[in-house]
Amino acid sequence: MTELTKDQIDKYNKDGYIIIKDVVDKKLLEKVKNSSQNIEEEARFIKKSNERYDLGANHTKKYPSVRRIKQPQNFDQAFKELLYYPSIIKKVSSLIGKNFRLHNGKLNLKSPSAGDLVDWHQDWAFYPHTNDDVLAVGIMLDDMTSENGSVLFVPESHKGEIYNHHHQGCFSGAIDVVNNKIDVSKAIEVTGKAGTITIHHARLLHASNPNNSNKNRRFLLWEFAANDAWPLMGISNYEEFNKKIISGDIINKPRLTNVPVIMPLPAAKNQGSIFENQKIVTKNKIKLDV
Repeated sequence: MTELTKDQIDKYNKDGYIIIKDVVDKKLLEKVKNSSQNIEEEARFIKKSNERYDLGANHTKKYPSVRRIKQPQNFDQAFKELLYYPSIIKKVSSLIGKNFRLHNGKLNLKSPSAGDLVDWHQDWAFYPHTNDDVLAVGIMLDDMTSENGSVLFVPESHKGEIYNHHHQGCFSGAIDVVNNKIDVSKAIEVTGKAGTITIHHARLLHASNPNNSNKNRRFLLWEFAANDAWPLMGISNYEEFNKKIISGDIINKPRLTNVPVIMPLPAAKNQGSIFENQKIVTKNKIKLDV
């Protein structure tokens, strides 16, 4: 069965996330991993981050250091095939219905050379919508371990408030959990074999540890929103907006619900990715490992 079971749906609604093993076919997984390596190799020939790459500070032609590949589905067929992977589409449909679109696609490489931690945040703070039928599917291209940059989820935090992600008057993409007195001691460490997927609600509080190993930890993220969930930051091109529909029909009547929102404005001083956004923040004086 490719749809979610009732128990899985109940767990997602209760905890804000689920983890499912052995979702992606090994043959497709290898194709995507090979494509990832080829795209990463091409980064040798650029000197600074652009619309395709987010580069580490230590990036050089001889030793490329790529933190993120942006929108890989737009320029690689293997990633596009994975975007429309039937098993994943049916699982997402089980949670937010058959009508949904891609909001964003990104591959976080978290290599040994560029395996930065990601501080505590809620995706919702980056892209609030008219309703919160918004989630992210994470696909492990490599095994995810405690050593190479595990993800941390705080169960049931998607039901609470939206925290301030601002610092020094501008959006920073990170929460000060100490000053906000947020208890992250119950955070669940996510590990798993390649081919495992996670699905987490956009309001879920989460972070990730740095890569302290000598192995890659590639984690692909598809951020999906129901077709009647419209981004509050606006739509610059209606035709392009509708081209992002993965399943179902065009809906031009946004569904409005009473969701908590803090707009990500004024914009982050450091643009480009969450890694750049969070540069301005003094890291939380807590141990991210659980």
